[in-house]
Amino acid sequence: MTTRREFIQTLGATGAALAGLTACSGGGKSSGGGGGSTQPPAPPPASPILVIVNIDGGYDWLNVMPPNAGSNLGVYQTKRATLGITDSGLLTDLGSGAALNKDFTGMDTLSALGRVAWIPGIGMPNPNLSHFTSIDLWGQGATVPAGTGWLGRFADTAFSPSGDVLRGLSVTSDLPVMLKGASRSFVSIPSAGGYVFPAYLLNGGTVPDAATLETGWGTALNATSPDPGYAAGAQAGKLFFDAQNNPAFGTGGALAARTPSVAYPGDTTYPITRLSGSPLTSSLSNQFKLIAQMIAAGLPGQVYFSRLGGWDTHSNQAVDHPNLQRALGGSIKAFYDDLATITTSAGNAQDRVMILAYSEFGRRVQENNGGTDHGTAGLAFCVGKAVKGGFYGAYPDLTNLDANGNMKFTTDFRSLYATVLDRWLGQATSTTDTLLGSAYPRLGFL
Repeated sequence: MTTRREFIQTLGATGAALAGLTACSGGGKSSGGGGGSTQPPAPPPASPILVIVNIDGGYDWLNVMPPNAGSNLGVYQTKRATLGITDSGLLTDLGSGAALNKDFTGMDTLSALGRVAWIPGIGMPNPNLSHFTSIDLWGQGATVPAGTGWLGRFADTAFSPSGDVLRGLSVTSDLPVMLKGASRSFVSIPSAGGYVFPAYLLNGGTVPDAATLETGWGTALNATSPDPGYAAGAQAGKLFFDAQNNPAFGTGGALAARTPSVAYPGDTTYPITRLSGSPLTSSLSNQFKLIAQMIAAGLPGQVYFSRLGGWDTHSNQAVDHPNLQRALGGSIKAFYDDLATITTSAGNAQDRVMILAYSEFGRRVQENNGGTDHGTAGLAFCVGKAVKGGFYGAYPDLTNLDANGNMKFTTDFRSLYATVLDRWLGQATSTTDTLLGSAYPRLGFL
């Protein structure tokens, strides 16, 4: 059986070491190799696009960006005696005692170009280790449940109440709380010719016919005292049908065909395989291809939501985790490169897009029998030409864990949201603070 070292060597994915990264709360910088020299960030575009990537299941980022020097390394080697990634041949040095796992395909190249802002140790006060609760907390942008999501509240503020139905889109078949506003919800479009009505708004198991829905939402929206639940469903129904009838999406609700300019994970020509040597697959690739197709078709989407699941690695992590990293990193790098070939009326797509990736929590430092349990203090990162690459927030101190053996978070997740709302989506500082319920320090990558 091919070892991980042999696999990396056969790919030739050596990657020159990075140097000069500074882990700090105010900013970071990078220089060096890994596929290219650092490039200065571009100014934020006039018509920005945000692409969210939900790394679903609890991302074991310690094996993605493991410590490779200092006191953290000793703790990591002791607590990850079997699963730890310590072979320098499998790592690209990031400086400041951290390295990047080369299984995270393509991310060393983007990081060396200065296109990745890394936010290690991101989390919240009083974290919850239930997938469902933590997903909702991340979605709401608050540690106290409020029922709406931070992007949904942004849509309430920024999107027209009677239009903009294709401005907030999910390419998954559901609409998580992150995308739910008080008066606006995103529209789910998981394929080039299909929409999914938000199932959580239905009382029954089937979608009523169009005429019934149109009559129903019209009655609900015009009622003097509408039932709140029915009114919310009516509003979403209106958005759903307006989206289907929007000429921007194409005749009959179908997009114009597009052939990607690069190979994505899962394509027959993609050069990187799974750890076993079998072809690599990635649902995220198909989602990114669809987003690229929408952007190329001129859709007015400003925020897109995507997801890659499978990260709840309680067991078999030594096999599953490398494959997941290759799918995630390879999909992001392919998407980034593909965007450079798309020209829109608002400019080049690569100039307009920033990717924000996050997970609901990290994993415990101590490995279990073949995997890792739910933990705290995760890793988020942003990728784009306008991003000032480097570390933003301190790498957690593995010698100072909490009573449960978990890392203590170093950056509040709402600081990331505040930075994106202000400096990417163009919200006024006061509006951002209102959307998040308080003022949070902004990060320096934009």
